[in-house]
Amino acid sequence: MTSIIPPHAWNLKKVFNGPARMLVIDSPDSLSSLKMPLTNETLWSVVTIKGSLTLHVDGKTLVMTPSTLMVLAPGHLISRIDLSEDFSGFAINSTLSNLETFLPIMSRALICYKVFSGNPILHIDNTDLENQILYHKLLRNKMAEANSSAYSELIIDSICRAIIFETLNLYLSRLDTTEKSVRYTRSEQLFYRFIMMVENRFKKTRVLNDYADALCVSPKHLSALVKDISGRTAGSWIDSYVISEAKRLLSSTRMSILEISDELNFANQSFFGKYFKHLTGMSPSQFRNSL
Repeated sequence: MTSIIPPHAWNLKKVFNGPARMLVIDSPDSLSSLKMPLTNETLWSVVTIKGSLTLHVDGKTLVMTPSTLMVLAPGHLISRIDLSEDFSGFAINSTLSNLETFLPIMSRALICYKVFSGNPILHIDNTDLENQILYHKLLRNKMAEANSSAYSELIIDSICRAIIFETLNLYLSRLDTTEKSVRYTRSEQLFYRFIMMVENRFKKTRVLNDYADALCVSPKHLSALVKDISGRTAGSWIDSYVISEAKRLLSSTRMSILEISDELNFANQSFFGKYFKHLTGMSPSQFRNSL
């Protein structure tokens, strides 16, 4: 095996011209030095087609053999990555902020993360491997064409949705236990209940106290617990769901801004506009016109 640096140095293609939100990694040909060990701050989805990839993470050794898939969440300490000489595969790397578009599937993803965090590698059959390869090629091609049309970003987001659902389905299909039998700590249980509640109620209320009251805890305790588990405040989770839905309605429906404001239970259109601009840096109409 040849010891290489983490995948950040592989051949990378990034979305659009701004700060990279998502990277498609095609090969380990291009190498440069990078200080190790490295604390992973992004989400990685890795597929090995042939050969092997050995990942040294948190003092453990994870080995990916042909036809395997691995999703690595943020927060892990990567000390080294080794590739066999005949390795062939690819990876998709994304910042968490880029995944806010896909928040409605967060509760299902949390189940998988809890069950598979100790060993996130899955063996997949030929059909599933071919699907992963097709999605990767399509995403890579569309990212290379970014900014070529008014719908480039929406097309890329749609492909990403398909990849996430496809990958999540593979993990869910491996669960031989029901959702209720998954063992959570009390803090994890509360966090999971909070996320589920936000998914169901974010259109009705954005007030942290409402969620804390429903969960029978103080707002301070809920906020601290959510921050400790996820690295984000409870309020930011609520805001993310609201903004994600607002962007979806602005980009994929003909609803007026007033109608969207009403749909999301804002007191008036002006308040909605200020809320949206505070969190995105642009007004709802500016966002819609930028598409």
